[in-house]
Amino acid sequence: MSCRLKNRSTVFALSIVTGLAGAQDLEFSIDTKTSNASINATTDVDASGFLIGDYDADTNPDGTQTRPGLFGGSGNQPIDTLTVLGSSTTLDAMPAGGMHIALDTLNGVGEIEGFAVDLLNGDAASTDLSVTIGFDTFRTFDPSFLYLGGIPITIPLGEVGSISDATLTQSGVALITLAPADLPEAFEVTGVIPATLSMTVAFGLPGGEPTAFPIEDLPVLVPIAGQLEVFGNGNASLTLSATPDPITNEIPIEGLDLPEIPFELPTLGEETAGVLFTLSPQSIAFDASIALTINALGSPPACPADLTGDGVLNFFDVSAFLNAYNAIDPAADFDGNGVFNFFDVSGFLNAFNAGCP
Repeated sequence: MSCRLKNRSTVFALSIVTGLAGAQDLEFSIDTKTSNASINATTDVDASGFLIGDYDADTNPDGTQTRPGLFGGSGNQPIDTLTVLGSSTTLDAMPAGGMHIALDTLNGVGEIEGFAVDLLNGDAASTDLSVTIGFDTFRTFDPSFLYLGGIPITIPLGEVGSISDATLTQSGVALITLAPADLPEAFEVTGVIPATLSMTVAFGLPGGEPTAFPIEDLPVLVPIAGQLEVFGNGNASLTLSATPDPITNEIPIEGLDLPEIPFELPTLGEETAGVLFTLSPQSIAFDASIALTINALGSPPACPADLTGDGVLNFFDVSAFLNAYNAIDPAADFDGNGVFNFFDVSGFLNAFNAGCP
C-alpha cells in the first residue's frame, strides 16, 4: 500500500504527491541561523484631538496656559489639533516558519500549501518616532509664546516604539515550476505565493504608555526563487529567496482614544511649553518592503508503520515489525510503555492501515 499524503500544517514542509512518478515526501525546517528577514517599514497614524496647557490652580499653578488666536482671551483653553505620529523601522532578523509543497520532479511542477514564516522570530524592531502637529494660531503663557497656525511642528522623538509579531501566511493556491540544475538531483525552483502580512506596531509619545496598533491580513504576493537538492538518503536541502511586492495600505481606526499624554512644545528659547495631548487616531497608513533568504534541510515525514524506511507500506514492514517484536526491539513498542503485548500489535496495525502522513 502506498503512503497517503494528508494536508496538515508543518513547521516548514516540502512534500511531494504520492502516486506520481518521481514523487517524494519531504519535510523541511528553516535553518534560523543562516536565514534572514529584512524589513523596512514606515507607519503614519493620523489623529484628531486637542492640546491644553498643563496649568492647574491647585497642583501646577506655575504651569503653561494655552489660549486660541493672537491675543487668546483668558484662562486655560483647549486648542484643536491634527496630529500625525510617524514611525520608521529597519530590521534584520532570523526568521522561522513553514511550508508544504506537493512536488512532481519528473513533470517539473509542484504546489505549495501552508506557507507561514515568522519574520521576527521573537525579536522586536525598535521604531524611531516623530510627531507632526497641525493647529490654528494660539498663544501660551508661562512661557509666553505665539504659535502661528498653518505651520505644522515636527518633533523627532527617538526610539519610542516597536514592531512585533510580523508573519507572512499563505492565502491561496501557489504553483511552482522545477528546472534541472547543474548538480545531479537538483532543481531550480520558481513560483509566486499569495499571502497576507500581519504585524503589530506599538508607539506613543514621551510620558505615555505605548499603544499597540494591529495590522492584519494585508494582501501581498511573494515571488520565490531558489534551488532544491535531493540526496540519495531521501533527505534534501532547500535555498529560497523571496522578495514580496512593496506593501502599502491605509486602515481606518474607530473608537480608540489614547490616554492623556504630557508633552513639551519647543519655543525659540530654552524654555518649553508644557501641554497635555488628547488624541483620537482616525487611520493608520502602512508602507513596507520585505526581503527573505531561507535555508532549510528536510527529511521524509515520519511514518510509524514504515519500518523499512522506503516510503511504501507492504509485507516487508509487517515482517520488520514481527522481527522487532520477537527481539523485544524498542521499534516494536508502539505504545511506548516498555511492555511488548497485544497493544503494540494493535498500534502497528492501526498505523499500517492509516498509511503515511
